[in-house]
Amino acid sequence: MLNRQQLYFGTVATKIALARSLYEQHGKALLADPAICAQLATLSGLSQALADKMAALKMGECCTQCGCRANGGCCSAYMANETDAVLLLINLLQGHEVARQREDEVECLFLNGQTGCTLSPKPMFCLNYNCRHILAQDPTLLASLATATGDILRGQTALEEDILHRIR
Repeated sequence: MLNRQQLYFGTVATKIALARSLYEQHGKALLADPAICAQLATLSGLSQALADKMAALKMGECCTQCGCRANGGCCSAYMANETDAVLLLINLLQGHEVARQREDEVECLFLNGQTGCTLSPKPMFCLNYNCRHILAQDPTLLASLATATGDILRGQTALEEDILHRIR
């Protein structure tokens, strides 16, 4: 029986291992469930809409450059702990690799120096955080970014609830 402690707390390595175990145990059944597949597809579309908004703000370049600097950005090693096994399971269900991208203990281990964050969807903090560089952008674009982020968070929450209901 899964408990909250296992799913949401512990080391990142433990969460990755649990997500992979859950994928092995439940992945086929979850991917055969039309409701889960529909939610995964919706979440993928919402993630692409957010990526488009982020591209319009040139956030990919800004965040990757900043995050890959020593002590740079919000993508610190601490931030990898903001993820959980269910979010990592959703990434696996969407066909995303869930693996360490770096061995240092400075930056987030999901941060790839070439492409940025390898998670999609991302943890709530990562979606909600806007540094001063981002906040200096066009307010209209920032408003659409906030809307896109809210849409993803609602979709992620609903999907997490449905997955938890099915695997418990």
